[in-house]
Amino acid sequence: MEVIDCVQHEPEGRFWVSYGSGPGVMVLGYPSKGGVYILRSCFNVELDFLGLDRFNNTERPSKSDPDWQAKEEAHCNRMRRLGATWWRRESDEFLQHELEYPKGTDGYLRVGWPAGGGVWVLHTTLGNASNIGAARIHNAYDMEERCRVIEMLGGVFYADPKDCPYLDLP
Repeated sequence: MEVIDCVQHEPEGRFWVSYGSGPGVMVLGYPSKGGVYILRSCFNVELDFLGLDRFNNTERPSKSDPDWQAKEEAHCNRMRRLGATWWRRESDEFLQHELEYPKGTDGYLRVGWPAGGGVWVLHTTLGNASNIGAARIHNAYDMEERCRVIEMLGGVFYADPKDCPYLDLP
């Protein structure tokens, strides 16, 4: 008896980064467990941290590359360090974030990784982020400056990043 798979599978995207009108750019990663990791509104500091080009689309590794899976997994792990959200399907994220107007009670997470170790985390609501002027984080020139801004805004430092409950670290 022939079994037919009736489950629809979304095709995986060709790019980790594909530029549109902005501001910022959405970064995607496709882990071996399936689904997709998504980071929204990434700017220069996040892109530098992820090792991605700040001015050109970044293609995913070709499946003809024998190390493509390891490269994809490493990319996803770097994304997770910045608070990427995992979705079973990319369309689920689109429905959640593109069709619904953001609410002041929605979560807001920004992360900074200082060179000396640990992690700075600003976890609050979108409404509070607006009240404290958290958009300043995006004006940082590098990750060290980003950490200082997160600290200035009341962020929390975790000496051991695995102690941070807001990051899905490997």
